[in-house]
Amino acid sequence: MSYLIPRALPLRSAITRPLFQSPLTSSSRTIFRPATQTASFSSTKPSSASASPRQKNPNQKAKVPPHLRQLSRAPVPPPTKTPEELVSLGYIVRRTPSVQLPVYRRWQSGGTRQVVVIKKVDGDRIRLLEDLVGGIGIAREDARVNPTTQHIELKGDHFDKARGWLLERGF
Repeated sequence: MSYLIPRALPLRSAITRPLFQSPLTSSSRTIFRPATQTASFSSTKPSSASASPRQKNPNQKAKVPPHLRQLSRAPVPPPTKTPEELVSLGYIVRRTPSVQLPVYRRWQSGGTRQVVVIKKVDGDRIRLLEDLVGGIGIAREDARVNPTTQHIELKGDHFDKARGWLLERGF
């Protein structure tokens, strides 16, 4: 039972002998005397009154709480056309639940190849692809519709151009 006793306390002050044992029960019910010696723990740290205030690292950035941080990107303005006008185009690009455009940048081949992906396209994807290629001025070979996911993929750094074109069209 000595493994239950903290090492800082001397053994004699932590465990005392019982005053008496009940005749009806065995040694399981015993009353212990309170310890007469009090254990004093010695601390190796200096007291807080004599300790110097903690110095800040001059190279560490100041932490800004999340509610005071600036947005990393400006919010996208809402669509300018009504749903009826957008349907007349033959295709529509729906917004995400956070009301952003579903245009994403994907890095491949260890960061040396960049692909822009446009998701949430409903309607005639081929027509949207042709309008997009003509609108932002890229080669037709650099754009495709992924046959599995039906996302539009553009090779190269065309993120800002594609996003701007979609905003210009009223999505």
